[in-house]
Amino acid sequence: MAQASRSAKEIMKQAGSYLTVRNFYRLFAFIMIISGAGFYLGWSIAYDTWTDIGLYSFAVPLILFGILLLALDLEKHNPQEKNSE
Repeated sequence: MAQASRSAKEIMKQAGSYLTVRNFYRLFAFIMIISGAGFYLGWSIAYDTWTDIGLYSFAVPLILFGILLLALDLEKHNPQEKNSE
């Protein structure tokens, strides 16, 4: 029984290394990009409306916010070293 609880603690410790704020930003950004693109493609295929402004007004912000969230993640967690003159 002690061996089982020890392995459970190790599993939780390992899982905790994957559950970080950076990984949450990435996951949420990819969900937004995929849902925006998927909604656009699905709606356009189903209703044959490839140039619907209402469809753009829903899908484009999802995709853009997903891209911006990825950019925020890169800037926040990988800052460029500034040159001091």
